[in-house]
Amino acid sequence: MRIEETDVLVVGAGPSGLTTTALLARDGISMIAVNRYPGTAHTPRAHITNQRAMEVFRDLGIEEKVLARALPADQMGNNVWATSVAGRELARSHAWGTGPDRAGDYAKSSPCSMTNIGQHDLEPILRDRALELGADLRFNTELVSISQDADRVEAEVVDHTTGEHYLIRAAYAVGADGGRSVVASQLGFPFEGETGLGSAVNVWIEADLTEHRAHRPGALFFTIQPGRDFWLGAGTFVTVRPWTEFVLIVVYDPATEQIDLSHDALVERAHKVIGDDSVEVTIKDVSEWQLNHVVALEYRKGRAFVIGDAAHRHPPANGLGSNTSVQDGYNLAWKLSLVVRGLADDTLLDSYHDERQPVGRQVVDRALASVGLDPTRVRCGCRAVRRGGPRRARHLLQ
Repeated sequence: MRIEETDVLVVGAGPSGLTTTALLARDGISMIAVNRYPGTAHTPRAHITNQRAMEVFRDLGIEEKVLARALPADQMGNNVWATSVAGRELARSHAWGTGPDRAGDYAKSSPCSMTNIGQHDLEPILRDRALELGADLRFNTELVSISQDADRVEAEVVDHTTGEHYLIRAAYAVGADGGRSVVASQLGFPFEGETGLGSAVNVWIEADLTEHRAHRPGALFFTIQPGRDFWLGAGTFVTVRPWTEFVLIVVYDPATEQIDLSHDALVERAHKVIGDDSVEVTIKDVSEWQLNHVVALEYRKGRAFVIGDAAHRHPPANGLGSNTSVQDGYNLAWKLSLVVRGLADDTLLDSYHDERQPVGRQVVDRALASVGLDPTRVRCGCRAVRRGGPRRARHLLQ
């Protein structure tokens, strides 16, 4: 079996992996990044991008490209709660620093502004920048197995284009491979928390809602209807393109409800939360996901690290997911760069866990509290997050 050697192996090419890859490439670090999928995200997924993440993008030289594709800060506007998009408005609040009581705080805190950009638009910008900087970025390449000893990490990968299996040996490995991280699972990273707290469906739609939304712009619009009070109400609209493209998020308790995912049923559901059956609705994509409350107890094990969703998994409330992931990658990348170049001792890498793990814990707790649940009541120890339907995570064996 062919063997390749490098200083850093990055597994995964979402926001955290691409950020790490681009930063390492900028510093001229020998590295290989692999991603099992043929390309970047094909749906909007994460969208709220905060000032700290934008500062990272400024440092990478892509801030202007992100802003050009994003819903700008002054359009993120109000969070609205209504009986339907066309129906009675129940409440409205300034959001994301757009209100007069907070605008000054946001302006003082950073030279960068909030934005709202879908993950399907953000990731190609990060990918292109990484490639411009000379990154060795390999899509359609899946991690099969990974192990480590005191001197190196060894990973077997498969190139799905050619079918070839080969080994990558690296001084360090970064697991940026998401909520079902192979790196975290096979290298024994311990986790604390619970999975399957709820289920959700993202329905990416095209629908011209200019008449109902242009006069009250905002990144989020919540609909509240009788019989639909589980977490986010009847459905939440995330703005992808104002005011014609959205992601409709429906969160439900699988113990009491199942969602009909047929085309006709989803169009009917969309019309119900829009409140206007005359609006033409085109469904672009449907994806299902779970709400979890999980954080790694260790962000470093030997020569391996976890970042992004591989380290922390939580509801999307407050838009903390991709932002925390980008900042994980930024924190780790400069430290790896210094160590690999011989400018710092390996012990510097311990500070990645020390600085980012408490942030991950705060983020998963805040996200859960924001949807009305007490984080302390759903916390348990676990060795790994298990796949499948709602269930408690397995207790950590001491």
